Amino acid sequence: MNAASRTSILRASQSRRFLLCRPRGGLNDVLCRIGECWRYAEKFDRTLIIDTRKSELRDHFSNFFEPKDKAPNVIFDASEDDLEFLNELACFPTEIRGQLHRLDVRLKATPRLKPITNLALPDFDFSKNYQEDVLAYEQWGGGSLSFGLMDKLRLSPKIRPMVLDRVRQFDGKYYAVHVRNTDLKTNYKDFFSKIVPEVSGKRLLVCSDDAAVIEYARNFFRSSEILTSSEIPDLGGKPLHIYGDRKKSNIDTIVDLIALGKSQKLFFANVTEGRASGFSGLAGHLFTNKYLLDGLLESPRIDFAVIKWRVKKYRRGLRHYLRQRMSQSLKGS
Repeated sequence: MNAASRTSILRASQSRRFLLCRPRGGLNDVLCRIGECWRYAEKFDRTLIIDTRKSELRDHFSNFFEPKDKAPNVIFDASEDDLEFLNELACFPTEIRGQLHRLDVRLKATPRLKPITNLALPDFDFSKNYQEDVLAYEQWGGGSLSFGLMDKLRLSPKIRPMVLDRVRQFDGKYYAVHVRNTDLKTNYKDFFSKIVPEVSGKRLLVCSDDAAVIEYARNFFRSSEILTSSEIPDLGGKPLHIYGDRKKSNIDTIVDLIALGKSQKLFFANVTEGRASGFSGLAGHLFTNKYLLDGLLESPRIDFAVIKWRVKKYRRGLRHYLRQRMSQSLKGS
């Protein structure tokens, strides 16, 4: 369905209640924010419209994921036509009504509302049923809310063959370790020393946002065969999800996530803040619940009823065409 046709459907919608979700941050933050908004939209009967262009993905969500089941009330990529339509409706926050098409919109502080930062809209109460037609949500925030979303998604056909090709090389017979060490730091040298007895002699997949960590692992784990699922550029400690090649980094991040989840044993350490990174936690969730990986990697189910209908329609059309040709041939003879 093209954007114009979809917007026409939105205009004809009887509910006319929408939630525009513009998550910020890296992959886990994006998934957490979408997961929370999806749950809210279902609870209060709103159509969820996702726009990830302001996140570190810098791209439409539909280029990476699609709904596993039909989700008529979830739109994975907000079009300009959609946003222009939403601009006509009553909005929360009121101050940005008519500006939803602008990715650079900023909410100025008012007596009623104050933005959490100068870069994002204020949060709203997820327990409240707002009366406005449109809710505009734009925030960072990781954690574990992404876990519940995983069962609703599968990879987009635009990237599925590429991801499958890259993870097949490991055939599941390996241990894996993830280290976050750019914007969040990990004492990875001490961590490696702790796990070396368990990974000795094993094939060990090392995933990190820091090229220096992978290079250190190659030299440190001398009795292990070191594997990598992505080529990480040396950015001098700068966050890969902000400063790297966005398109390549997005694919690499998804490949790493799935490769970590498919491992036989997964290791990750807390960052110096005393907690696991959101990405490590999500990888751990997929590792523990490997059926979710099958769901992410599955191809859309074949609807044999639709195929049967199309074959019948084709045969009917072919018979009609042949009758016409035969009739014309008899008339001409």
